[in-house]
Amino acid sequence: MKKVYFRTLGCKVNQYETQSMREQFLRAGFESTEDARRADLMVVNTCTVTQEADRKSRVLIRRLSRENSRASIAVTGCYATQNAEELERLPGVRFVIPNLGKEKIVESIGLKPEACCSNPDPFLGETVPGISRFADRTRAFVKIQDGCDHACTYCKIVLARGASKSRPFFQIMSEVKRLVAAGYREIVLAGIQLGAYGNDLSDGNDLVRILGNLSRVPGLGRIRLSSIDPSDVTPELIASMKNGSKICPHFHLPLQSGDDGVLKKMRRAYRIARYREIVTALRDALPDFSLTTDVMVGFPGETEQAFENTIEILKAIRPLKVHIFPFSPRKGTPAASFPGRVSGKILESRIGRLQAICLNLAQDFQRQFIGRTMEILAEGESSRPGWQIGHTANYLGVHFASDRSFSGEILRVKLKESRIGYMLGEIVSDSE
Repeated sequence: MKKVYFRTLGCKVNQYETQSMREQFLRAGFESTEDARRADLMVVNTCTVTQEADRKSRVLIRRLSRENSRASIAVTGCYATQNAEELERLPGVRFVIPNLGKEKIVESIGLKPEACCSNPDPFLGETVPGISRFADRTRAFVKIQDGCDHACTYCKIVLARGASKSRPFFQIMSEVKRLVAAGYREIVLAGIQLGAYGNDLSDGNDLVRILGNLSRVPGLGRIRLSSIDPSDVTPELIASMKNGSKICPHFHLPLQSGDDGVLKKMRRAYRIARYREIVTALRDALPDFSLTTDVMVGFPGETEQAFENTIEILKAIRPLKVHIFPFSPRKGTPAASFPGRVSGKILESRIGRLQAICLNLAQDFQRQFIGRTMEILAEGESSRPGWQIGHTANYLGVHFASDRSFSGEILRVKLKESRIGYMLGEIVSDSE
């Protein structure tokens, strides 16, 4: 039996699409392997959000080719969609498949077309696209939307993914029910512009309706949203979170900059006052609400004052985690030719200062939960023998001592201590 190996870079949508491709190959008679050296085919699902993401893809492909020179490499994802010729020149690469080709990747590499991209659906009695499991995960990602209708001046993803496209409502519901039946207690809804779900549909379905219907799925413990643009957060969405006991009180809400002038140059669809209003509304509606966010440092024209404005807003909104990354000029985007590029030394200094501040903010946020008993989804062993890891509904990472695995179960844990990046806790019995 031929063996296929997968590696994924980038977002939750990419991770979902890798699982979809894995199931296509399994139905075509392949065996999935975690050892690249045993593979007959290696599939690399790439990201192109930054120059560093491109570089990581190239490094990975070259390394895989060295480790297993007899295997063919198929490269797909956003980098493959935008830079096919560049990837075709790399060693071992035999197939370069754009994002639109993922749904029929088995056919794209020359296998029989009857190896289709659908699962027999036990709930609707018909064949629909989707996945039936999520390899090596205790929570399952479900892609409900693709593409983006925004036009941020720095972003290349819209070039690789196109305009927003929503999956049919019945496909999403069917897939979630299938995953819950397979034992998944938490579902993460994923999309490139998640909040745009339904904008291109004529049946009245939108993200709020999806959440309402999923909340009634028996056996589903949690519903989590992946990254959502601030401009897509509506009062109706906040109300649905407040009224839906299964919806996790956590948003990844990209900030990018704390300066209105920079946001305007980025062509972001909100300003700082509106961002603060959204966070305040979420905290008012959800007492345990936690915020994670993205911040870009060194966008062309970012002054010291603009950077200080970013620090000020972060201190005000008190995020749990901040993904900090430098501006990366992407070919084909307007910002690639903007004047006022921030020098390397200044960029490095700003990133270092921001990292220290965000570390303290995370510690401050975590400490308020010390002594609380909260539910976590156990996710397996930590790097320390005898310890397990998991996350609360509001995305606090928790390490707890246990000699047996509770992976995939929802447990009650008392939070005892705050550490850098996680908390220590202990299991609480049902009688306590």
